[in-house]
Amino acid sequence: MWHIARKDLQILFRDIWGLAYLFLAPIIIIAIASVALSGLYGGPTEKFKIPVVVEDSGQAAKDMVEALNKVEALDLILTYKKDGKEQPMTRSEAEELVKDKKAAIVIPKGFSKAVDEGKGASVEVIQNPADQVIPGVIKNVVSEYTSRLSTAIVANQVGAQSIQNFASVVGQKHNLKLDPTSEISKVQDYVKPYTEKPPIEVKTKSLEKSKGSTATPFDYNVPGYAVMFVLFGASSAASALLEERENGTLRKLKTLPISSQSILLGKMLSSFMTATFQCLVLFTVGYLVFDMNLGNSILGLLLMMISTAFAATGLAMLLAAFCKTRSQASGISLLVVLSMSALGGSWWPLSIVPEWLQKFAHVTLTAWSTGGFSDLLVYGGGLVDILLPAGVLLGMGLLFLTIAIQRFRFE
Repeated sequence: MWHIARKDLQILFRDIWGLAYLFLAPIIIIAIASVALSGLYGGPTEKFKIPVVVEDSGQAAKDMVEALNKVEALDLILTYKKDGKEQPMTRSEAEELVKDKKAAIVIPKGFSKAVDEGKGASVEVIQNPADQVIPGVIKNVVSEYTSRLSTAIVANQVGAQSIQNFASVVGQKHNLKLDPTSEISKVQDYVKPYTEKPPIEVKTKSLEKSKGSTATPFDYNVPGYAVMFVLFGASSAASALLEERENGTLRKLKTLPISSQSILLGKMLSSFMTATFQCLVLFTVGYLVFDMNLGNSILGLLLMMISTAFAATGLAMLLAAFCKTRSQASGISLLVVLSMSALGGSWWPLSIVPEWLQKFAHVTLTAWSTGGFSDLLVYGGGLVDILLPAGVLLGMGLLFLTIAIQRFRFE
């Protein structure tokens, strides 16, 4: 029994890549998850960088900006660069930034005047529908300030009205004994409209463009997990290719009147078609079973599926070119796919991770793919909106394939 166990351990420790997968994979995944979600577990909390549009020049608007600046969790973006110069933040520029910053605050024109008069003032919070956390936090912060301001307005208005009423009664009655009951009733009647409808209202505007639809968890999760499992499927093709090399099948294929490049391209074509079909099936199930929104551009959706499948297949061929054995490819591909999925937004929205990690995530094809699908399904974008992520994915796939063809050995 001891000799059998020792033999198996010797085999295990000779497999360097197997050991790397056994220990390195969980360490990397734990590290990525811990850094990505550090803000949820008492780690250093990053400030929310929130665009603020100030369309009003009155004192109340200035006071509100000053109060928001004192909130430790907020880092206000009040300007943007245009032609190399700093310009005051505009509504249109803020709406563009909301896709990345997740929320924006708009103080509309006439805000200060409405506050002074105690009626009809409002503050607008523009929200990113892909994020269910940050817009709510920003609305609560704004509401806390406007609530205090509303209370002050009500107190001032009620106090002024009470003094006016009292002065009027004293002037008329002079030395007569006053019964405050009727005046209290008047004050209560005067306060009632303010309690039913506060003087300052926080309004929420969603950037979602899909006609009459609201983003659901399936609009985020189906694309993310589809990308991950497409990567797993393509990786299995890399292992199968290496198995054919180990079994001598590739060596036999080379005896046929066909070039090495044609053999590899044929293998890639099969993997690419499988990955594309896998995407189609997963999105079809999402639509038919989970009522997932398919966005406003079917052509854009098909382009994202094709470019994702192409990049995943190119990555699989690259792994096959650098790995020596099937077991080595299995371990490395699992490590790569899990790391890219955690880093690139397949498991959770990139919006919840630190900003530096959001930028770094775009070294992976997963981030470009999930971002493109979100542009279509969540924001209601069209073909033009996903040309960049689709182009990057196609470029990645072409680069991976070119290196794989040059590096792959048939024996």
